Amino acid sequence: MKTFIISFTCLILVAATFASGSEQKSHTALYEIKRDGKIGFINRAGKEVVPPRFDDVRGKFVEGMTRIQVNDLWGFMNNSGVVVIAPVYEENDEFSEGLARVRSKKKYGFVDRTGKLNIQAEFDDAGNFAGGMAKVNINNRWGFIDTTGKKVVQPEYKDADDFREGLGRVKASNNRWGYVNKSGTIVIKPVFESADPFVEGLALVELDGKKGYIDRSGKFVWGPAKY
Repeated sequence: MKTFIISFTCLILVAATFASGSEQKSHTALYEIKRDGKIGFINRAGKEVVPPRFDDVRGKFVEGMTRIQVNDLWGFMNNSGVVVIAPVYEENDEFSEGLARVRSKKKYGFVDRTGKLNIQAEFDDAGNFAGGMAKVNINNRWGFIDTTGKKVVQPEYKDADDFREGLGRVKASNNRWGYVNKSGTIVIKPVFESADPFVEGLALVELDGKKGYIDRSGKFVWGPAKY
């Protein structure tokens, strides 16, 4: 008799909520199982919803989707157990703001929840969407695109990091960090050795070996001081 191996440490639980007017919230949960080296899913009652057929399943359900692998290629399954995006990609990442990063022919692009390649795979590297923007790399230079794929911040920086509170961090040719807005304008000049994202209006930065907090205008509200 075939042996079922159910790993509760690898439990994948998702609650999908649908509410309209006075409708009650409903929840669907799927639990990972493994048989003969393949991965599938059961529901809370123990019914096999997805027969074990995946080589790998990576991450939790995010925005109702999880990543599945077949023959070294990746796709997505929704929390109803339906493979909505076939495993055709060399690499994929979790959905963020309705889009997921995928790699095809060693280039990165973004798919939506229907599987449509909304943003063509033309980038050497890319990050996930945050605040409506995703960092992208072309010819070893970083910039940002919006959810339509428009290059809002041209790829001209040595490094970049996610937008938070409307500002993204960029590393200029002088190896110093500054901040750009969603129009691509530098609003805080790249003068810092290090810079953190803004949190509730303040960001921790380092200048000449000293650290302090700046506001969104780039003015120090505390420090800089030796830590």
